[in-house]
Amino acid sequence: MDDLKRVPVHRGLTRQQLLAGCDRELFLLLAMLCGLLLMSGITRMYWRNIFLGIGLWLVGVPILARLAIYDPHFKGVVVRGIRYTRISLPAVGKPGSRVKLVHHKGSWAP
Repeated sequence: MDDLKRVPVHRGLTRQQLLAGCDRELFLLLAMLCGLLLMSGITRMYWRNIFLGIGLWLVGVPILARLAIYDPHFKGVVVRGIRYTRISLPAVGKPGSRVKLVHHKGSWAP
């Protein structure tokens, strides 16, 4: 066991890629959405779109940065949780409700 070779792994290979302290994909998605709002507001003189784009940018970037500080992999966790929720929901009833099993003709069914 002492014969194993130790190889250092650069920290940049294991870190999450961040832009402006935010998750890269979510930051670019927010930038595109705000850019579209700004461009539609500028070309057609819709002032509400201009203010909405600027406001969304000023509120969205700090929220995404705070989420990235809390957990850099939160986007993957949320996507995986949504995917598992679709798989694990019961066939009948509402999410979180208890399903009563009833015996019908030799098989158990909800």
